[in-house]
Amino acid sequence: MKLMDLIKDDFIINEKSKMIEKEIQKEIDELGTLTKQIEKLKKQLQPLQKKYGELIDDIIPVVEDLDDEVVLTDKYVLQILKKGYTRETFQYKEGFLTSLDKVNENTKKILKTILDQTKKMTKINPNIKVRPLEGVGDTIKKWVNNFKSVIRKLTRNFKGIKDGNKQLRKLTR
Repeated sequence: MKLMDLIKDDFIINEKSKMIEKEIQKEIDELGTLTKQIEKLKKQLQPLQKKYGELIDDIIPVVEDLDDEVVLTDKYVLQILKKGYTRETFQYKEGFLTSLDKVNENTKKILKTILDQTKKMTKINPNIKVRPLEGVGDTIKKWVNNFKSVIRKLTRNFKGIKDGNKQLRKLTR
């Protein structure tokens, strides 16, 4: 290899590395702007989520009192997918560590009382689905179209049976 070839190769490698570095910097800049936009949207979303939670807390008891899991309005359908409830859970580690500090003759009683003291109530939030009313119309249209296709298939079969019955009648005459 000649010295000029080495210099040209080095120059080409330097140019390629500069191009790659510029592309990486552009992508990092784009990631930065996307991150800023995401953070901005998150800040806008937080009060909306809080308001949404408050509305759910107000609406769910009323809907449950109606004994209806689907409520229609002019624009939306509210469907309760999962009802909320409260459940008990035990914090075994805390109960056990607390019981190690207690030394008594009747350890079973102590462990049971400690276990009862460490009960924790957990609230499971309801799961609902709110969708535009137009979507319901689309699903009803799909059901109707499916029903129509089944009816068409059945009527074709009935026509075949009807024709077969006519031929049997002709043969028996």
